[in-house]
This record gives sequence, structure tokens and C-alpha cells, in this order.
Amino acid sequence: MKNTLDFYTKIYDPLVEKNYGKSLDRSGPALKIFKKFAKNNNVKIKNVIDVGCRWGKALKYWQGRRIKSIGVDVSKNIVDYCNKRKLNCYLASATDLSIFEDKKFDLYMATDVYEHLRTEDLGHAINEAKRVTKKYLLIRPHPTLDRRGRKNIKEALHLTVWSLEKWQKFFEDNGLNVIKVGENGDIIYKNTFLMSINK
Repeated sequence: MKNTLDFYTKIYDPLVEKNYGKSLDRSGPALKIFKKFAKNNNVKIKNVIDVGCRWGKALKYWQGRRIKSIGVDVSKNIVDYCNKRKLNCYLASATDLSIFEDKKFDLYMATDVYEHLRTEDLGHAINEAKRVTKKYLLIRPHPTLDRRGRKNIKEALHLTVWSLEKWQKFFEDNGLNVIKVGENGDIIYKNTFLMSINK
């Protein structure tokens, strides 16, 4: 694990103060995939961790289904916002989830998070994801520069810009099985990866 909380908080707390992205629901497509997979395979889960939970929309989704959910974010403002709304949220970085024990969660999710990590931090993040998860991972990386269209990577919010093929190779190289979800074994939303851990 690697403590990167200060680094990422300095980037994202100022954006949160401006309510950046409050109206967006980045988790929706990922949740739709997991719902389809769970229904088709009679999968039951008891608890979820949402890393980079933002305004807690996925936490509300799980809470509404009586599934215990915990959010994690690098922004203290986000953590305060979620906790005031009775959504269980902790201040931590994807690269260091040491506040949680091994194999605590049935599902680890991170939607529009991994592209915001520096490339050198990705290995730490995926190792922590595998450590705290006993069943499934649901990760939705964005494969392009952020919408602001900044061409200078030092100014961009997407710090790792990889093709979907490179993301899939990264996940598979780190011992994860990509699960195909769809009518013909296709992934419904191409930039959402539902995965299980190799035994």
C-alpha cells in the first residue's frame, strides 16, 4: 500500500468545493452491469465498498437494497457530505485502504477513479482492491482526457490515459478475470470491467 491521500486531496478538494460533477452519476452504467450479472447468475452480496464514492449515489443505491455499503473518498468535503446524509464514508485513498481488513467486502467498485490516479499508483490501488475484496470488482476507467480538453497532462484531471485494451491487460496481468456480461457474452458498456479474483 502507498499513502497518497495528501497528493490527491490537494487536487480534488478544491473541485468538490465548487460542487464539481454533483449532477453526474458515473456509477449508473456499472451498477446496471452488476445488476444484470447478479440476476442472471443468482449472485448475492452482503457488502460493498465504493472507492471514490463522490456524492454517494451508489451508496444510496445499495442502501435502498439493504446491502451494507461503505464509501471512500480523498475529499474531506465529500466524506462530510455523505456522512451527514447517513451514508457511511471514510477519508482514504485507493492506494491505501489499510483501515479495512482483508477480504472484508463481497464487491469492490470504483467508477471513474482509476484514470485519476498517477500511473505509478495503479499497482498499489489494484493490490489494495484485491486485498479487501473476496468476490468481485467493478471498475469503470475513462479512456480519454478529461472533458476540459486539457492537452497538458500536468494540468489534466485524468492522470492515466489508457486505451480500454490496455486497461483490460492491466487488470488481467494483476490476476483478475474479466467477466463478460451481455446477450452474446459481450460487455454491455465497454469501459466497465466486472471482474473476479483468480483463486
